[in-house]
Amino acid sequence: MLLDIAFKTLWRRKLRTLLTVLGLATAIQLYMMMTAILSFYDTDIQQQVAVFAGKVFIQRPMKAVGAGEDFPSMNSSIAAASADSILALEGVNRAESSALLFVPLQADMRPNMPPSYFIVGMEPGHEKAFLGNRKPQSGSLALQDPRGVILGTRAADHYRPEGSPIAARPGDTIRVFEQEFTVIGVLEGASSLYNGMVIMPLESAQELFNRPDTVSAVILTPFRVDAVEEIQSAVHAAYPNLQASNQKDVADNAREMMSMQRAFFGLINQSTILTTIMVVMVVVLIAVMEQRKDIGTLRAMGSRKRRILGMVLGESLLLALGGGLMARSR
Repeated sequence: MLLDIAFKTLWRRKLRTLLTVLGLATAIQLYMMMTAILSFYDTDIQQQVAVFAGKVFIQRPMKAVGAGEDFPSMNSSIAAASADSILALEGVNRAESSALLFVPLQADMRPNMPPSYFIVGMEPGHEKAFLGNRKPQSGSLALQDPRGVILGTRAADHYRPEGSPIAARPGDTIRVFEQEFTVIGVLEGASSLYNGMVIMPLESAQELFNRPDTVSAVILTPFRVDAVEEIQSAVHAAYPNLQASNQKDVADNAREMMSMQRAFFGLINQSTILTTIMVVMVVVLIAVMEQRKDIGTLRAMGSRKRRILGMVLGESLLLALGGGLMARSR
């Protein structure tokens, strides 16, 4: 009965009701969008961190020693001779470890995210060190050809043949810095870290960017998982100017990077909720002001205050439901 009265009241003022519902729908949709974006960030970062389970990732820190500020660092530089010595440390599974070279091609518009597209040079035969158990969407993940490259899904779309609506596939030729390479494989869809990769043999990347004696990072896989901290300590002792991170360090770094995004999105969501409440309150207040005569009549007829309050709350509920349904349908 109370909802029926509230519905009739709102129906008499169709335009104002419609505009209010549209405003609420927009606010609710903004809240849902911000929540979805934050959830995407969290999932993406977790997928990146999972790659380094049981591994040690070594790079030169840009600011402070600890969990790296930039991961993976596109500015890190380690002498190739030092990388070889690190890879020869006792307890390191050399077959699943590799020196790496990172070179950005295009920055990402999102803060604290890997570049949209970047080169990854890695040692042929040691692909598992960085790719883990990733599977190819098509082709092969073995860097046997010095002019062969493996593309992430986004990179494959970026390097699609000119005039073709189809992303680059194994066998296609792409140009990187005016040099031709043949696509030998495309990675299955994964996190942002992998989707923008152009993976090539380490020596090819060093030659392409004139960095024959340096690498960006070294990734180590111990024979025993419980030897991670032992290898970290050995790296710190031999190379105190380098940063050796395990999965926990990388996760801590990721949480630190995400703290700013969470605060930003949280502020937007709180503002959205507050705005939604204010809109409903203002509209209901105006409705009550306009219905003073009706309310006075109802009171004179013996209606209790609870009944009047129920009618007002019914209008608020209908507006909120209308906005929510419209937000979900858009």
